[in-house]
Amino acid sequence: MISKPFRTNLYSAILLLLALALTLDSISSPSLAQPTGAPSSGKLLLILDASGSMWGQIEGENKITIAKSVLKGLVVGLPDGAEVGLIAYGHRQKGDCKDIETIVEIGPVDKAALNERIEALNPKGKTPITDSVLKAFESVRATEDAVTVILVSDGIETCGGDPCRAVREAKEAGINFIMHVVGFDVGDVDVSQLECAAQAGGGLYLSAKNASELTEALETAVDMPADLPTGKLSVKVTAEGKLKDSFIKLTNDETDEQLKAQRTYASPETNPRIISLPDGIYDLEVSPIGMKGVKGRTIKGIEIKEGTVVEKEVDFSFGELSVKVVRNGKLSDATVYIYEPETEITVAKGRTYKSSNSNPKVFELTPGVYDVEIKALNIEGAPSEKFEALEIKASETVEKTAQFSSGVLKVGAREGEKLIDATVYITDSRTGERIAQGRTYTKSTSNPKEFIY
Repeated sequence: MISKPFRTNLYSAILLLLALALTLDSISSPSLAQPTGAPSSGKLLLILDASGSMWGQIEGENKITIAKSVLKGLVVGLPDGAEVGLIAYGHRQKGDCKDIETIVEIGPVDKAALNERIEALNPKGKTPITDSVLKAFESVRATEDAVTVILVSDGIETCGGDPCRAVREAKEAGINFIMHVVGFDVGDVDVSQLECAAQAGGGLYLSAKNASELTEALETAVDMPADLPTGKLSVKVTAEGKLKDSFIKLTNDETDEQLKAQRTYASPETNPRIISLPDGIYDLEVSPIGMKGVKGRTIKGIEIKEGTVVEKEVDFSFGELSVKVVRNGKLSDATVYIYEPETEITVAKGRTYKSSNSNPKVFELTPGVYDVEIKALNIEGAPSEKFEALEIKASETVEKTAQFSSGVLKVGAREGEKLIDATVYITDSRTGERIAQGRTYTKSTSNPKEFIY
């Protein structure tokens, strides 16, 4: 029987082995932090991408060269009897979608044999993720304990399979595992199939762009128990009636621990995004992708309990504000300013004019609370009307009408019957403040001069 401290040190070494094998930094880099966690069952099955893309270079060194050197050195230092399995794919034949090899079944490691096989790894071929996952589940099925399966891939399926479906069907068949997926240096590739596979396996999709991020991703994956928590959070994100691609972040409200960001995509396979979580209180942050100027939403205090599914839907649909401006019962020209109440930042502005084509003026706004100021343009002094704390809700329209009343003061200048040019000043008799001025000129179109109040 292997003692608990022994198991912990064993799997710490195994995870460091994987992280270093895939790092693109110098083999002797002192910046790598050693993962300290271990799956609760003590059984770990790694699926390693050894396809042709592993010949890619970073800073002049092939990824596979780094992997071989580090793997062989660290395997020698592993304790005897380690319960670990390793599967590699794409390393023996070009264009062969069946090129998948179980290098080590879950069980005691034969170090000499394993190192010999590692040295023989020669990336050549495709990325048959689906069949590799199916082979992994054959190994998992043979053990009674829950197994943590971690797939590390620098690309997506290239053999036409559906890894998400494969993982989902394995769960439905009762195979006891949790599966995490680490997308390593995948660039701008659409990895929704990998995200879907992680969700179907009850685990996380973790993105890693460099060695330190890969180490952090592995730590996160390994620290989660292989026996899935039965509490779940379902996050559905929509906009304008359609599923919306978004990043979601979860923070444990009690420990301040933040889980790696997940992504919903716009597919029903990953949206809603369903995440298994231990009991606790969580804060959820949702940030839409591709909606410029739209702020993310935060939902605080989400309580997760064993055996329950908490459903949250975040709708990024716009709401509408319709502003109509009239003066003496007729459509009137005005400027409209929309502010954030707390910051007084202008988020939108426009002009109504006098035409029914533009008055009322309709604004599309992110749901929230706003202050609105309407300034009349055809009335001297530009009097204004304000609407405060207007709540705009998704897919709803708020209608407001600003009503102004005014009269007309006409001032003409003549010398006998002859129109003469003159300057007119108008002062508020109560305050003594000059509120308007104008000029009559000598034409009937401007003399008398009209002032609207």
